[in-house]
Amino acid sequence: MSYRTQAGVYRVDITPPAGISMSGYFARAGVSEGYGRPLTATAVVLAGGGRKVAILGCDVIAFTTFDVDEIRAAIAASIGTTVDSVLINTSHTHCGPTLTDYSWEPEDQKQIQRAYLANLKRLLTGCAVSADRRLQPARLGTANGSSHIGINRREFDPESGKVILGENPNGPMDPTVGVIRIDDLGGRPMAILFSYGCHTVTMGPKYLLLSPDFPGPARDVIERATGALAIFLQAAGGNINPIVGIGASDDDSDNMSRLGNSLGAEALQTAMRIRTDKLRGERVIFASLTRNSTYPLQPVEDRELTIDAAGEVARIPLVDPPSVEDARGILAERRRMLEAARKEGRPPQLLAFFHRFRDWAELLLERVEAGERKMTFPINLQAIRLGDVALAAAAGETLAELGLAVKAASPFANTHFLGYSNGCIGYIPPAECYPQEGWSPRETYSVPDMLCQAYMMPMHCAPEAAQTVVDGCTGLLRGLASRAG
Repeated sequence: MSYRTQAGVYRVDITPPAGISMSGYFARAGVSEGYGRPLTATAVVLAGGGRKVAILGCDVIAFTTFDVDEIRAAIAASIGTTVDSVLINTSHTHCGPTLTDYSWEPEDQKQIQRAYLANLKRLLTGCAVSADRRLQPARLGTANGSSHIGINRREFDPESGKVILGENPNGPMDPTVGVIRIDDLGGRPMAILFSYGCHTVTMGPKYLLLSPDFPGPARDVIERATGALAIFLQAAGGNINPIVGIGASDDDSDNMSRLGNSLGAEALQTAMRIRTDKLRGERVIFASLTRNSTYPLQPVEDRELTIDAAGEVARIPLVDPPSVEDARGILAERRRMLEAARKEGRPPQLLAFFHRFRDWAELLLERVEAGERKMTFPINLQAIRLGDVALAAAAGETLAELGLAVKAASPFANTHFLGYSNGCIGYIPPAECYPQEGWSPRETYSVPDMLCQAYMMPMHCAPEAAQTVVDGCTGLLRGLASRAG
């Protein structure tokens, strides 16, 4: 099924200067030393029926809510649409620049990051404006492929009796490669959007070159074959790692290329099944040396694309905080750990972990001393309708189970669930992922999805938080489906 619309696409280079620190690994010993591949941002704008949406894919690890709200507002004002109609998804590359407020950083790094972020905001707004100015008649179609470059990473370790970061082949994961193809009226591809949920960590903490990780070669495969711009959209990859694991050497480019080429090939193959200008027609008989039948392609009957969008700021519940006395004890413990690390002579980059936990403990005590008991945390949720295609987006490191649940409950025939969109507040695990004894603010967990400290949330998401996100996204989708169009 294809739809007639107006579409424009544009790309900008967002690679920062070498020397900026890189986000994603507390264990990284050093700042960026150069460039493995350019970092990019690509925007597609779709318009019709008095509505307009902009979808951007960006090679950074994540945006804070404050920063992304500012960018979305600037884009919406610049292209004449609503903030709820602007979706900014990040590839979550762990070889991208550190952005302000996502890590403890020395002052010289903060200055570099502030300057880069200020320019990035202008670049992203300009990218969307340039896509909007290139609006032209187009058609849109969709299909799904399947890839197994990712694997559930929550492995139970019988020796410790705990869940660690490893491989769990029996754990939940979503192999779907969701593809949206946008063509000009002659059937030539303009943009190919493809979504998949997997951590972008094939290039590990020893690699000190800026890179989009496997989405880079995946996009290259599509673009070389089609001439279109390819946009990778990160889905529900919070508990999914590449099947090759986190890169452990100075340069894991071979693994990055293998996985990227595999994902790109599947997205390309899926895109090649989508025809937007012609469809299989009625059977006809023709004669050569023998009697033969064929099904000639016939021009499509144009249907206008229904474009709509909705969004909300939901409040997700957090685990109840400790007492004031316990919070003071946690802060004292974290201060001791930081001081011990300093005395050991650890370099500034490796001290970031201890600084972050100390800063988090100070935040926790401040909130507890202020009398907060039933804490909640705001999260951006969004839904976009494109005919019978829908995008549901959440501003967090959503685990695979959340994406599967939203897609199962969606009223739309084709639903793409995206995490890491319009900000990222941290991990949002489903209830079954929590330790049997409950989450503890005193423990340093082996799995990142139990570390709210990395994102400076005062406490971890409560077990019912995941359902809050699923219900919120599903409600937005049902609202769009119920509107006329």
